[in-house]
Amino acid sequence: MTALLMKLPKMKKISDIQREKFLTQGRTIPKCVNHGCDNDCAFRNWGNWSFKSECSSCMTARKTNRFNLRDGKKYITRRGKETGVVIHKKDYCENHNGELGFICGWNRDNWIGFESGLDLDHLDGDHDNNIPENVKTYCKLCHGRKSIMEGDCSSHKGSARKFNDL
Repeated sequence: MTALLMKLPKMKKISDIQREKFLTQGRTIPKCVNHGCDNDCAFRNWGNWSFKSECSSCMTARKTNRFNLRDGKKYITRRGKETGVVIHKKDYCENHNGELGFICGWNRDNWIGFESGLDLDHLDGDHDNNIPENVKTYCKLCHGRKSIMEGDCSSHKGSARKFNDL
């Protein structure tokens, strides 16, 4: 039985197959949203080609507080020196002023320790368009409400993520 198993060809993981399909179709992985970073974004799910808005290096630096705060901006550091990369994601919901047509229920200064409750939203609905002007930080409640109001949750919308068949 063991000899038989050793002769079977190794099967590819579904994520590897989906990645190959993505690249074979001439698509490119979006770049990190952070100013000064040219890395590819981290992937969330190869099944529907869903990517994070940041690369894994920038996400790690942000989540582990490896940055200097200067002039209201967060400059990523590596071995104690600034790298030239500025973190785009805010520490608060940018809808605190009601820019979405309703005011966020959370106080702007109460997000410390709850940063995982903040999402990056692509204003034009294009998840590959990571230019900073197109990406805003909203809390999950405001992001969800905005998505429902604008029909972002519809699978019929042109920018909707499509699940890929094998």
